[in-house]
Amino acid sequence: MKIKTLICGLLLLTGCTVRPNSEGWTEKTIETKYLSFQVWEKDIIPGEPLRIYIEGDGNPTPRRPIAQELAERDSNKNVIYVSRPCQYVWCDECKNPALWQEERFHNEIITEMKELVLYLGQKYQAPSIDLIGYDGGGTIALLLATKLPIKRVVTVGGIIDTQNYAAEHKIKLNGQNPVTMPERLAQVEQVHYIGEKDTEVSRRTTERFVARLKNPTSAVVKIVPNATHTNWPHLVIE
Repeated sequence: MKIKTLICGLLLLTGCTVRPNSEGWTEKTIETKYLSFQVWEKDIIPGEPLRIYIEGDGNPTPRRPIAQELAERDSNKNVIYVSRPCQYVWCDECKNPALWQEERFHNEIITEMKELVLYLGQKYQAPSIDLIGYDGGGTIALLLATKLPIKRVVTVGGIIDTQNYAAEHKIKLNGQNPVTMPERLAQVEQVHYIGEKDTEVSRRTTERFVARLKNPTSAVVKIVPNATHTNWPHLVIE
């Protein structure tokens, strides 16, 4: 694992794209085996639990990074906000748009993000890690929890069933699907926030997934009044 300086270039951002408020945040680019990730950290105290926010899908960088907004509202210590592949930072591998389109949940992507989370946990000697993911970042968080000892997963407008989502939106998605892994996720504490007015992801799909878990008391679905898929103005992750 390396901290990149000049190997990858930061993306030029449009006027509609914002980045974490620099006050109190430390920014760096972290290189895994094949990819690079832009990371912002706040109030890091080694040896304490980490709260890692994972950004949602983009093209590749989202114009409105919702996970960033959620991370900025988090008053806890040891908060880290991480991008998805090719968001904010661009490398040769990013010339392949499949990385943020149909292959965004592919095994190799999950492996790269697993390496990133492992690195952060080991670097800061974290006794536990919470993963908080928005949209497709929620998918990533659940998939990582099948491979790492994650304490808790929180999804916000999370894509729980990737194949159902692909069929509903008439797109192609390859790779892993959290809804097929109830046995692996049964013991992971989970909170799934769904917007009352969210038309992008299915509340019913999320509720069915939670009902299939062998230990359903470890997972809850919370409906947020008046929230849409892209508007969570008052949501603060506890």
